Amino acid sequence: MAVAALWWFVPGSYPYGAASEVTVGFNHWIEREPGVGLLLASGVLGVMLALGARSWPKPLGVGAAAQSLFFLLIMSDASVLSSIGYFLIPIVFLGVGALVAVGCVRRRPVAYAAALLLLAGLVLGLTTTDALSRYLANIAAGFGVYGERIAWSWVMAIITVVWAWLAYGSFARGRGTANPRWGRTVTILAACCGVPYALTRLSWVTPWPLGGYDPRTGQIEFLATATGDMATRLQGFTIGMSSVLSVVLTLGLISRWGEVFPRWVPWAGGRPVPVTLAVGPGLFAAAVLCVAAPGVLAGAVQSGSALDGVLFVVLFPCPVWGPLLGAAVFAYSRRRSAVLPG
Repeated sequence: MAVAALWWFVPGSYPYGAASEVTVGFNHWIEREPGVGLLLASGVLGVMLALGARSWPKPLGVGAAAQSLFFLLIMSDASVLSSIGYFLIPIVFLGVGALVAVGCVRRRPVAYAAALLLLAGLVLGLTTTDALSRYLANIAAGFGVYGERIAWSWVMAIITVVWAWLAYGSFARGRGTANPRWGRTVTILAACCGVPYALTRLSWVTPWPLGGYDPRTGQIEFLATATGDMATRLQGFTIGMSSVLSVVLTLGLISRWGEVFPRWVPWAGGRPVPVTLAVGPGLFAAAVLCVAAPGVLAGAVQSGSALDGVLFVVLFPCPVWGPLLGAAVFAYSRRRSAVLPG
């Protein structure tokens, strides 16, 4: 209700509606007055649920589910997913650097070659082109324009997850098969969901860059001439690497190294992977994808043509990706819990 009051008394604080440059969400069609009314009604319902939580646990679950659906379908959008992609970029770089460093310590020839290539690329990039500085400038400019809007999206996403957890706790916690047989299938399908976007963005460092969704035109560009800028190419490639990381980590849910750390991992090699280390990030990623799903459908509806809409959903298959990943993480958790002692 406090947020609703802010949006009402400070009109410029309302982040949604037709004036917003972010169109990947149904909130793009909700102007300030109805938006304030919807959020105020949600706040009143939330207070009523909190007051009656102990006396009526089942109605609390129903109400929490309704609240979660409201914030998921109406107030959230896909900008949460895009911000995660940018957040993963430094993690990818640090991960690659750590792998190369470990390989060098263990005196692996391939690690020495990779270290030389990375060093040569860094020196070449810093001395012969301003691609790196322009890349960082592009990132900073993007967050400067969309930062506040993304922050609001995160607020709504967090509220969505909290209500969903309350609903889950009322109805389903502790239920389920000890070792679901469908776990491997849904995990492979979840991993495949990240492949189209990864291939598209990785192509930006080749002579044949594939395009992507342009939020300004609502269309898919097949051969993105805009990616001729090396800084932009680098930006697309690094985001693509984040998607590759998601594919690899998803496959870890059905791989041996997802249960036992590989021998080459310092300090932890050969030890069991803590279940929460995989389940926690996995559930977080599944929640983010589910939150982004309505926004993806809204973006597809606003695309320039039916083909553009289909391609947009292929690049960002969040409506199926989120549930598949959630099911894969659930199966992993049940399988590991069934074999762990105690």
